[in-house]
Amino acid sequence: MDNPLRILIIEDDPDTRANLKDILELDGHTVYTASSYEESQTVTSRCQIGLVISDRRLPEGMIEDFLGELSVQAAGAEIIVVTAYGDMHSTITALRLGVSDYVIKPIIPDDIRGTVLRIAERQRLRRALAEEHQFSDDVLNTAEAIVLVLDLDGRVVRFNPFFEQLTGWTLDTLRGQDWFQHCISPADRERVKNVFVSVAHDAQTRGVVNEVLGIDQQSHRIRWSNTTLKNAEGATHAVLAVGVDISDLAEAQMRALRAERLAAIGQTVTALAHESRNALQRINAATDVLALELADNLPAQEELQSLRRASKDVQGLLEEVRSFSAPLHLNPARACLPDLWRRVWDDLQGSRAGRVVELVESLDGSELDAEMDSSRIEQVLRNLFENSLAACTDPARIELSCNGESDCLQLHYQDNGPGLNAEQRQRMFEPFYTTKDTGTGLGMSICQRIVEAHHGTITIEKSTSGASFLIRLPRRGCATIQIVD
Repeated sequence: MDNPLRILIIEDDPDTRANLKDILELDGHTVYTASSYEESQTVTSRCQIGLVISDRRLPEGMIEDFLGELSVQAAGAEIIVVTAYGDMHSTITALRLGVSDYVIKPIIPDDIRGTVLRIAERQRLRRALAEEHQFSDDVLNTAEAIVLVLDLDGRVVRFNPFFEQLTGWTLDTLRGQDWFQHCISPADRERVKNVFVSVAHDAQTRGVVNEVLGIDQQSHRIRWSNTTLKNAEGATHAVLAVGVDISDLAEAQMRALRAERLAAIGQTVTALAHESRNALQRINAATDVLALELADNLPAQEELQSLRRASKDVQGLLEEVRSFSAPLHLNPARACLPDLWRRVWDDLQGSRAGRVVELVESLDGSELDAEMDSSRIEQVLRNLFENSLAACTDPARIELSCNGESDCLQLHYQDNGPGLNAEQRQRMFEPFYTTKDTGTGLGMSICQRIVEAHHGTITIEKSTSGASFLIRLPRRGCATIQIVD
């Protein structure tokens, strides 16, 4: 037999017990026997039973009195009651207590064999269904892909744990909510709704890409494959969407494109800086000569100072772009991080002259040193200081909190400026992005490259006021960038 059962026969009549055992063993079943309910407990305690065939009248009493215990002891087993007489009341009671079938004596071999065969097939189907459910649950719980079900009004029915891990949304929060209002940005909402409507009308779609917003409004780029779910009558009742997070791929493509652009920019700017250096030097020399000739002409002297500043600005812009596109080489040595920011702060004394600015330090631990390129880390600190001084109104306050873990230094940087909006947090380290009227927008990108080169991290932290950053630098080795909203 393809689906043999482990069967327990409880029967006090030895001839009936033996006949049943012989009949069922001919079909390949494994058969255990007991002459009483008490004896059956020994069998159920050591064997996994799939079917119990019991006489209704046992030495200890009627089987109805033991059905509750038997269902626990032979968990998962179906029960057939055999009786020489029966009444409607006892039959209904037994069925309510979980009995699968009632067989009247004398037992007809083909009838009992047919009943057992149906039960064996039913149990096989139940096991297959359970395995399918388990497989589906395993796939839903372990696949690194979003599985999302929406009803035909675009409300969330369910999704798998990966979506919760990726976005922070919980099913309790989103169930029954409008998917488009909560998880799709306004700019993309109409297009994504149109795709949903077409899928709901049985148009399968693949390769559709859109941004999905997490609970913290962080955006995730998802590529979708969509289809419909139908009920038993063939009517569409929901939309199934399977999505793959391609944010890392999109970022990698963007980085590759950025690298190509920077290489071209580097070559162009290097040549431009070389050609411009001579011209700028001639401008500076000419302004020096004019300054001597016009020593007594104060208005002219002011114009010459303006020329000098313009020349210096142009030279600085060229150098900033050139240094960003050029390879980054480090000269690491042991250095104390607080010493570096104090030196930078002193160098910026002229920039904060006449202002009300407070620098607050909090040091946790005495060993706040690491292997680093001091001049490069000073460049990062200088950029942060200059951004804060430009953004904060007086009284300005900059807080630096540094602590040393076993393998890295952590520097928390906080100012009391206007802070960063969502776009600024997302694009802060993007080359050429700036909110200032002047500048190249490369300052924070250069900071990113420097920290990455040290195998550390610089993160934008969530803050109720002002801009907040966290820099982590390993004590050894020369970093990886991560933006945290």
